[in-house]
Amino acid sequence: MTARALLICSIMLTILAGCGKAKEAYEAKFKEEFKKSFVKPCSESAKKNGMKEADANSKCECAAAYLANKYSSMELMKLTNADSEDSKAILGEAVNSCK
Repeated sequence: MTARALLICSIMLTILAGCGKAKEAYEAKFKEEFKKSFVKPCSESAKKNGMKEADANSKCECAAAYLANKYSSMELMKLTNADSEDSKAILGEAVNSCK
């Protein structure tokens, strides 16, 4: 009975470890795609507000990296509502961190 319980526990731990690796891979891929999709509209908006293209790209790449490093995929998805006060504060924090 003890050997069977150990076997079941080993199998469950292996499954859980696999889930953890899958979650890490998902987070990494999501954040990579987030950064790619964030920079272009961010840069376009900055250029419309008078920033030079090179400066806009640099600032937006920095802000995207800041956000991806600080927030989870779930938190980043919530930023799609850029009109919310929370999103504005977080986006402002990211931009201000890139001076």
